Amino acid sequence: MTNDIDRGTEEQILAAAYRVIIRRGKSGTRMQEIADEAGVNKALLHYYFRSKDRIYEAVLRKVLSSLLKSMLQSIDFSMPIREVLEAFIRGHIGALKSNPQVFQFFMAEMWTNREEVIPVFVGLLTENREIITTRFFARLQQAMDDGEIRRVNPFHFLMNIISLDVFYFVASPLFFAVLNVPEKEQEAMTGQRADQVVEFIWESIRPREESGCTES
Repeated sequence: MTNDIDRGTEEQILAAAYRVIIRRGKSGTRMQEIADEAGVNKALLHYYFRSKDRIYEAVLRKVLSSLLKSMLQSIDFSMPIREVLEAFIRGHIGALKSNPQVFQFFMAEMWTNREEVIPVFVGLLTENREIITTRFFARLQQAMDDGEIRRVNPFHFLMNIISLDVFYFVASPLFFAVLNVPEKEQEAMTGQRADQVVEFIWESIRPREESGCTES
């Protein structure tokens, strides 16, 4: 019973810290504000998390774990390679679109607290290495060997997908403002983004003869 209470209090504090840190970033967050948000005293907050560094790391793990889960864990790697890539792209863009505040937090923290963010991200990627390398990269290699797609560098290919997904959400607000794009059109264009990236990526890797091109 006591363990359940302790666990519930810890989760309550972490949820409050998540809300505060996502809003303010690490540098703008104060432990007292987290305690107030959680409805506990500051001594209890320190009992569970000791310092702002520890609670910040816990929030980072929560944010990054959620992003990785949305990108990777729902993919059926036995599907045809186009469907695997489409599931990955739609999962990634869906996570960015449904959590804009989290995305903005992550981008800001990568610039201001990179030395803390990267080790946490590396740790999570290492924990998920089996999905990222053994399964995703292996499925990509199999598709190349079977002639489903042209040969690509797996690392650069993955970076291309992530860049196409992420940069849209960085740059589109600026272009929407400059071009005076109405809000409804903005929503429609954002809704089309996954389709655009899927088609762009697929056209870049499918066998040339499939797209009607011939080698001279």
